[in-house]
Amino acid sequence: MKNFLTFREYLKNLYGCKVYKVSIDADFTCPNRDGTKSKMGCIYCDQFGSSSRVHKKGTSIKEQVLKNIRIRKTRYKAKKFIAYFQSFSNTYGDLDKLKSLYDEAIYSHVDIVGLSISTRSDCIDEEKVKLIASYREFLPFVSIELGLQSMHDKTLNLINRKETLTDFIRAYELIRKYDIHLCVHVILGLPEETFDEMLQTAKFLSKLKIDGIKLHLLIALKNTVLGKMYLDGKFKSLTYDEYVDISKKFIGELDKKCIIHKLAGSGYPDDIIAPFWIYEKKLSVIRDISN
Repeated sequence: MKNFLTFREYLKNLYGCKVYKVSIDADFTCPNRDGTKSKMGCIYCDQFGSSSRVHKKGTSIKEQVLKNIRIRKTRYKAKKFIAYFQSFSNTYGDLDKLKSLYDEAIYSHVDIVGLSISTRSDCIDEEKVKLIASYREFLPFVSIELGLQSMHDKTLNLINRKETLTDFIRAYELIRKYDIHLCVHVILGLPEETFDEMLQTAKFLSKLKIDGIKLHLLIALKNTVLGKMYLDGKFKSLTYDEYVDISKKFIGELDKKCIIHKLAGSGYPDDIIAPFWIYEKKLSVIRDISN
């Protein structure tokens, strides 16, 4: 039986109605791709940087928001919406640029009631956190999503993350200082990580009492280093049963107040090399983790 609070339930409790995120691609990049730290990116990341790919390049933020809202109101009967800056590192720019982009998103529609910013720890500083925190004056929900992936520096080095656990802790402390909802992304099944090492990450996050978490299965995509590793026999993805098992144990180690934002993302189906079961059985894997 499910013994955790999902993000959907949390939002329903907060707003009293059905709330959906609207994904935004603001044409950011990443210090791990633009040459600041590397041009290769993380081994699992493709050229779209976690983009939902529902918008054409060059589409304005307002257009993206309005289109997304129309779809979610019609298909899912959603009433309120959170502007979600999803693709790449959405604090990777100067303050004036960031404020202009965030403002455009939240003022695009009267039913935008929240703001969520996905980024890297090394793209966070106090002025940027203060800017994001300022939106809490009139939005009930404001969050920063940080991609930790693993607490182990050896793993972060292996996946070419170009970040360390120290970077994450520094960003965590800044976000905590300004009392912003913090959601952390973790990837299960990273190369050479044991189940025990994955659970060490869960225990570490439990001690920090993070507000929420997104769990991801490591997926090998086309046009990535990881995709080539898989085809060359240098990487083996988790099976369905393995992912369900480790996800349950991971959640079991978290602080009981931690909100589960996501249990499994499927990636863009045409680009999945392995494991393809994450696309075919996404709903069943979520059900089995929750049971």
